Amino acid sequence: MTPSPHRMSGALFDRIASGEGGREAAVLLRRAEYSRRLMLVREVVARARDHSAPVAAAALTAWSLLSRVHGTAPDVAREVLTYPSVGPAQLRSLSVLVGATDAVPCADPLLATAVAGALRANLPVTVTLPVRHGRLLLPSLGAALFDGVPDGEPATVRVGPGGASVTAAGRRVRVPPDTGRPGPDPVSGTGWLGLRPLLTAPGRTPLLLDDIDPDAFPAAPGTGRLPAAQWAHWRRTFADARRLLRAAHPGPLAETEATFRAVVPVLAPPGRDAAGSSDETFGCTGLSTPRDARDLALALVHELQHNKLAAVTHLFDLTAERPGEYFYAPWREDPRPLGGLLHGVYAHLGVALFWHRQSGAERTADGRRLAWVEFARWRDASREACGTLLASGRLAPVGARFAMRMADALDELGARSVPPVAAARAAALSRAHRGRWAARHSGGASRAGHPSAPSPSASPDSSGGTRRS
Repeated sequence: MTPSPHRMSGALFDRIASGEGGREAAVLLRRAEYSRRLMLVREVVARARDHSAPVAAAALTAWSLLSRVHGTAPDVAREVLTYPSVGPAQLRSLSVLVGATDAVPCADPLLATAVAGALRANLPVTVTLPVRHGRLLLPSLGAALFDGVPDGEPATVRVGPGGASVTAAGRRVRVPPDTGRPGPDPVSGTGWLGLRPLLTAPGRTPLLLDDIDPDAFPAAPGTGRLPAAQWAHWRRTFADARRLLRAAHPGPLAETEATFRAVVPVLAPPGRDAAGSSDETFGCTGLSTPRDARDLALALVHELQHNKLAAVTHLFDLTAERPGEYFYAPWREDPRPLGGLLHGVYAHLGVALFWHRQSGAERTADGRRLAWVEFARWRDASREACGTLLASGRLAPVGARFAMRMADALDELGARSVPPVAAARAAALSRAHRGRWAARHSGGASRAGHPSAPSPSASPDSSGGTRRS
């Protein structure tokens, strides 16, 4: 397993920057994220060798097993290692191994990932892993439940031709033999809690609802296991959202299907929705309970943009920020660092494109009115903020090219006519937002393009943190 060099044509880079990119972009970015994940795993193994014999042995066993999986089923190795939760788990392990925290070093998360790969590839293996929080988690598959078993209790995982089993404290949990798809809910005391597919399609990896693995989206509090009624609502709404995307947004549908592997249900403040993406969980988004298909389709398009840009920033240095510089963002109540503003512009370019397409798909006058207002609002806001980026003097050369391609796409949208009533409403919303922002941050910059002083509400995005634009 060796990371590969990656090349992106200028034409594809420009298509991505214009808010699109298609399946070709999604496939390239996923391959690049796989190389990034391989480098992370190799560093974990290398650092583990400097620790106690059990830690080093677990890391080497995991690497050896992953190499076997790769030799037998390379697609399985890629799927397991790029599963969203593997990134944060390995970053945490690496942080401990290099002494950045006082936690006890271990390589157990990597070994559990390797076991999940062996199970998917039908490779026989027997390993021992500790029970944590009453369960033994296998990333991308599910968890064996051991309620009441103390943390650290050893669990023996056996993978064979008929599937797998996990035994701890004298209790045995059978893992379903169908390793290519998530397993069922626990029934009749089986003790296995499998991930559930939100969407399935022939020849495609299922889109999973991951309400089990806390590392799938660690930046926000998850809901825990959804009860049957809520699960049914999520699945129905996702099916409806797919139909909406297929009818009016075929390009974003192709990108979402090639990008997303998991959705994590997260809690939202009362009366509000929540959505986010993380730099280290490519292919995943955290969402609160979707209200309807249109809202969900929009959220997926919005978070798709964040996922794409996060992967692009792993390949290219787009900004040359200075600490302490913050800028007005027409969609936020707090000043934003330049990187956060870049993410916001790119996400809202996708939002504007969504509403422009949706304006032709709405069947009611109210729906069309909403679509036009939303299109005008976010088109104009994105153009303003993109101008801030270009005038900042803080873009690297490749970042300036990215921003100019965004500006070109937004200029093209700017030439589209909007009903006067909708345009007036959008302009009123923009003025009201700027007024609130200026009142809240008096003393800082209230004009786009002028950095503002840090305030208690302004916090730069950190590596692996949630991207909320």
